[in-house]
Amino acid sequence: MKTSIKEISQCVRELTITIDSNTALADYKKVVNQFKNYVAIPGFRKGKAPVSIIENSFGPQIKEEFYNQKLGDYYKEAIDTEDTHPINQGEPLKFDWEKGNDLIVTFKYEIMPEIKVKKYKNLEIPFEPVKFKTEMIDATLDEYRSKMATETSIEEGEKGAIMEITVSFLDENDEVTKELKRKIEIDNNQYSKSFNTKLLGLKPEAEFKSKLFTKSQNSSDQDINDKIKDREFLIKVDSIKRKNIPELNDDFAKDLEYDSVKDLKEKVAEELKNKIKEDNKNNMKGAILSKLIEENDFELPQSIVKQVAENMAKPYAESYKMELDKMTQMYLGIAEYNLKGHYLVEEIKKIANIKLTEKEKEELIVKAAENMKMELEKYKKMHEKQIKSDDFTYAAEEEKVMDLIKESSTFVKVPKEKNQSKK
Repeated sequence: MKTSIKEISQCVRELTITIDSNTALADYKKVVNQFKNYVAIPGFRKGKAPVSIIENSFGPQIKEEFYNQKLGDYYKEAIDTEDTHPINQGEPLKFDWEKGNDLIVTFKYEIMPEIKVKKYKNLEIPFEPVKFKTEMIDATLDEYRSKMATETSIEEGEKGAIMEITVSFLDENDEVTKELKRKIEIDNNQYSKSFNTKLLGLKPEAEFKSKLFTKSQNSSDQDINDKIKDREFLIKVDSIKRKNIPELNDDFAKDLEYDSVKDLKEKVAEELKNKIKEDNKNNMKGAILSKLIEENDFELPQSIVKQVAENMAKPYAESYKMELDKMTQMYLGIAEYNLKGHYLVEEIKKIANIKLTEKEKEELIVKAAENMKMELEKYKKMHEKQIKSDDFTYAAEEEKVMDLIKESSTFVKVPKEKNQSKK
């Protein structure tokens, strides 16, 4: 057996195996004899038919069985003799063989690349933390009030009214072919301004024909694509209601189980600050990992990326009754980003000799118990499984890596184009 390995990329290798003609022929004959013992040839007892007749009758099947039986053996033997470490089963590429010739087959397989961290300190990391602003309290309270709003039937359409309508598709004979139910707020919906103007003053049961979008406007209605958005639809008003938003007073606060408006605002402010703090922490981590990947990028085996993406997509595919392959495609980018971040963090932990000590672990547990306002022993008992898990240790050590990078790095403003692209 002769072998040679060709580097296709950081992660992909091609292993070419040459089996000398005598060895290939001997292995082939073993398969022929297996056929001879089991197949039936008219005029001969089982196992007594000449080899030449067996080959003439079952030549393609014999060769296919020969490949099935021996290619895997050749691959395993070659891998055992080479200094290479596949992470997946080699895939045989195009090959062929005829008796008297050497058998040459090339396998394609993936390996884990050598991950080298070239730079992880003194980075310039684009990141701007969100700052708490008092107007955030009012915006949050407005959301609360809107969610607790009631609706009262009114006689005609007015700005801000909630209108339920039936949108009917018409054929060339004005016959209804399809109906859609929509609930919209007048002057605050996806349709055109001219359409909303027509709704003002209308009463329940009113019908009229109208376009929903302007020519320059893209349809944002999932059931009306841009190809059909310019047609006229039959619109019927089913109901009209006024949204009654509760006043912000102590009674409203008590309905939400707070003592007063003052108490409500204080609690909302505290929750917002905690959320902003947590979001900033997570977003900073994301910014650090993105910069680490940018400075130390490497190729990943696509088989691993696909497997992780598939694991991420599976619960959603099952929940939404979607094809797993299609959902997996949506998660490939996220999976690759997460994996690269993970491997880089692991390498930095080795370089910087980062390990979670028992003292540091205890300090984290004490802090977590204090944050939850629980007695330490009670917290430990309740979260015993989590504390003993590898995930707990990994998260704590990852946090130490983030702190190490933060201490030496500078955070700079996010370029405008990146801001816009995120919107």
